[in-house]
Amino acid sequence: MLNEEQKKQILILFDKNPNVSDLTKMVFDDDSLDGRSKEGRAVIDFLAKEGLNYRTIKHEKVDDIELTKAQKQKIKEEYEKTGASSLAIARSIFGDKVKKLSKEQRVVHEYIISEIEAPKPEPVEATSNYTAPQAISRIIKKINDSTGIGLEEDKLSRSLQICCDKLRINLNNSRFLAIVNNYSKPRDRELFEQEFIRLTWDKPDLTADEINLYMNVAKEIINLELITGHLQKLNDMFESAEDQDEMTVRLAEIIKAKSAEYHQCESRIENLTKKLQGDRGARLANKQKETASFLSIVQLFQEEEERKNMVRIAEMQKELIREEAKRIEDMSSWKARVLGIGMEDVV
Repeated sequence: MLNEEQKKQILILFDKNPNVSDLTKMVFDDDSLDGRSKEGRAVIDFLAKEGLNYRTIKHEKVDDIELTKAQKQKIKEEYEKTGASSLAIARSIFGDKVKKLSKEQRVVHEYIISEIEAPKPEPVEATSNYTAPQAISRIIKKINDSTGIGLEEDKLSRSLQICCDKLRINLNNSRFLAIVNNYSKPRDRELFEQEFIRLTWDKPDLTADEINLYMNVAKEIINLELITGHLQKLNDMFESAEDQDEMTVRLAEIIKAKSAEYHQCESRIENLTKKLQGDRGARLANKQKETASFLSIVQLFQEEEERKNMVRIAEMQKELIREEAKRIEDMSSWKARVLGIGMEDVV
């Protein structure tokens, strides 16, 4: 099939391009030919006889991948600690050559879905209503769990006792209980409670309106976490569907909308926080002014009392001097000595 000239041409071209289809087209000067044609098979036979490793456009079949115990452990650690995508984890295990939607990525993705996420589903609904803590020990534990500051019941100062008492009242607030019981997932309940405690436990002076605003901040924080989870899943889907144009366009629109929702939620949290800090800061400043005015009055009063005491002491000293002078004046011996008359003169 091949003449000597064609064989020489194949050997020359092979060093630059070992692809069978390209070699066939160039040697026979026909772009309609490929490795499956009669001419292409002739080129393959010649290369095989020459012991040359040629390439074809046909992808080699990839053997099934069986994850080792170490690989499974690495997938679990990276997914739970960093939240990395299945593609990123597959590349860290099998190398950067791994492509999107490759068998390596699919194996990692299936393991995450079936072995990491599936065994620990969250309860669909909470089994009971929220019970607010009453004992001081339980309140302190919740504060420590939410803030990590390490309060001790037997070492509470008077001000910290007031904070704990006010927090107990706030956790029994009817709106707080209604919001907590609206969350069906225990994780959301716990997050709402901890955020509210973290934000308010050391502020016993909060007004009713400020307490309601702090509840709104805690709600927005939960919304932010939910949106973050949605974005992570959408990004994973986007990476997996990169070659599907229609799907990627739709996913890109959804991700854009979710990102806008995320930033709106962040803005609401920031605005609520600024308002709360400003209102409370102004109230505390006014309170400090009132306290300073009161202290000034007390100080002036104390100064007035001190002045009166000094005058009273001076009057007492004058009275003592007058009494002493009168006593001396009544003494006959003292008068005689002053006049220069002694005992001998009188006798």
